[in-house]
Amino acid sequence: MKLTKALVAVLIAVVWLNLWGCCGGSKEVAAPQTTTTTLGQELQDLEEAYKKGTITKDEYEAAKKKILEQRAK
Repeated sequence: MKLTKALVAVLIAVVWLNLWGCCGGSKEVAAPQTTTTTLGQELQDLEEAYKKGTITKDEYEAAKKKILEQRAK
């Protein structure tokens, strides 16, 4: 009985250490992504997608509005 309790305790410790090593140890925080394109470049890329037929006119107008609103903040 004592041997069973000892084995269970060891098993729990091993599992805990493995989980702690992969999930609970020091966590690196990813750096936030920054926008490196200019407003003009974003609008040109959007217009090109519209002209190629990748997006509809409604999608183009909505995306253009969203880009302009985000940049105004």
